[in-house]
Parts: sequence; structure tokens; C-alpha cells
Amino acid sequence: MRMPNLSLPPPAAAAPLDEGQALGVWRLLKPLPDGEQAHAGQWYSAHHAMATEQQSAVLVLDRSDQGAGVMLRYADQAGDLAKLQHPHIAVPSDSGVTPDAHPYLILEGDHGEPLLPRLQQLGLRERIELLVQLCEALRSAHQQGWLLAEIDPAMVWLDPKGDVRLMGLGLTRIPDPTDPFDRGLSLGASPAFVAPERRAGGPPSLASEVYGLGALARVLICGWEDTPKGLAPRRGSAGDQWPLMRETQQIKLDALLRAALAESPEHRTRGAEGLADELREWLGLVPQRSAEAPASAPSRQAWWKRWLWLGIAAGLAVLALSARVLEPAATAVASTAQSRG
Repeated sequence: MRMPNLSLPPPAAAAPLDEGQALGVWRLLKPLPDGEQAHAGQWYSAHHAMATEQQSAVLVLDRSDQGAGVMLRYADQAGDLAKLQHPHIAVPSDSGVTPDAHPYLILEGDHGEPLLPRLQQLGLRERIELLVQLCEALRSAHQQGWLLAEIDPAMVWLDPKGDVRLMGLGLTRIPDPTDPFDRGLSLGASPAFVAPERRAGGPPSLASEVYGLGALARVLICGWEDTPKGLAPRRGSAGDQWPLMRETQQIKLDALLRAALAESPEHRTRGAEGLADELREWLGLVPQRSAEAPASAPSRQAWWKRWLWLGIAAGLAVLALSARVLEPAATAVASTAQSRG
């Protein structure tokens, strides 16, 4: 018996889908800009058809090798990936195919929106605090046996509370370094976010992960530019974007970024954990934000002085009252002693 000829639909970018489009039990609301076209496809917000308060994010994938790679990775790891628990990491919970044969992934929950379009609303400290949150989330992922094989900025979101949310499509099991075939599957991230050893065909590792984090940190701190090969961090010093930064802060931050992006894995920052520690240390160089204006500082000082003097006065009053109470007793004791004598 001859096998029938089977062919897949030709590669194609997903055409925009209309609001209300049904994808299984989900109904699309609107497309979400991510600051770049997500390398794998287009993001949408959606709600459940029967319970509209239930929300999700939907990634409609292109018909391409990259889209196929994402789906293969999800199919291979879906059961284990569902067990990964962290408040700043979202993982797919379902998948399917649109009527025009584009695969899609569902990430249930209210995840907010992609970070890059909202970046201009954030100050430098807030951006670095988000990077620390992301590194700490990956620290937890490492402890559960996962790493981020490649970083695509379109997968980093800002949740409704203003915290970071990693759309964990690029997560993969930490590979066995002795297995020559354990190379992971590409999300198709811009080359600027892929470590040199990965571009040369090497497996994902904690060192390649920190390179991607370093590139993302440069994008968030220094800005980015569109190149023929995709999004890339802007070159130059962090001080170019933040001219009011003190020189000592600038030198430290530039050195921190260079270390994360070192060409050789041996010279890079020691993993996401080390990068989180260095970023946290740098934040210690920057004065903390204050909800009150500096002019209110003298009033706060006066307030504390008033309470201090009130406390002293209260203590003296207690001592005086104690003395009055004890005085008759002391007199009675003295009288008794004299009569006995």
C-alpha cells in the first residue's frame, strides 16, 4: 500500500485575528504590541467564553521553523513545565490550531502587557528592580531544574501590579552537558540576545542564559535599536541614557553590563544569581525613593523630637509619682525603727 502524500501548509506569518475570534474556549480581545514583532508570532489578550472574568494571553505562532520549534518544545515538556511554580513565571496551559492552520499557545491568567512599550514610563531604578525580579525568578527555576534557553524581550511582561512576568516559552530542562544531542529548540530570538557559544551550536547553559540577561539589561538600561537581524541593545555607556547619574554609579553599571556580556563564558558573571546580587548591590549606591519631598525632612525631625521630649516628661512624671507613693512608707519604717530603739 502506498502512503498518501502529506504536505504541511506553506510558511506564513499569522494574519491579524479579529476581536471575538474563537480559539477553543477562549475569545480574543485585542492584539498586544510588544515593542517588536515577537519572533514566534503575535500576542493577544483573551477571555474565557463561559466565564468572562477568566483571562489569558494567547500567542498565535507563525507557520515557520521557529513556530514549529516552540510547539515541539511545548509538546515535549508540557507535563513537566506545568509543575514549575513561581509568581513571576507564566507557562502555557493549552495549545491548538487556528482555522487557517496557525498553531497557538494559551497562558491562563491576567499577565498584564509586554514590557517594552511601557518602558518609557519607568525610571532607572524601577527597570533594574525588574531585572532583579527576573533573575530571582530564574534562580527559583534553576532550583526546579529549568533554565531560559534564549531570551526574547517580547516574552518579558509587566504584570498588573507592576512586577515582572516572564512568559516562559523559552524555558527548557537544564541539559545534560555530556549529551552531544541535547541542544534545546530555538525560539528564534534576535542574535544579539544569543550567546556566542550558542550561535556556534553549543547547548544552552547557565552561562548562555546570563549572556541573554546581560543583553536584556542593556536594552532596558541603555535603549535599543532595530537592525536587519532584529532588535539589538544600543551601544555606549549607561550614562548616555541617564546623564544625571553620578560617575561612580555609571562606571559600576557599565562594568556590570560588560561582565554579563563577556564573549567567553568563563569571564561572565556567575549566572542569574550572581547578576541579581550585583544589581542589588548597585541599587544600594542609589538613594532610595521617598514618597515625601525633601522639604518635609525638618518637620519629620521635629516630630520625632516632640515625641522624644514627651517620652522623657512621661518618665519623669512616673518617677515623681513613685516617690510620692513610697515617701509615706519610708517615713513609717523610720518611725518604727526609732520606737524600737
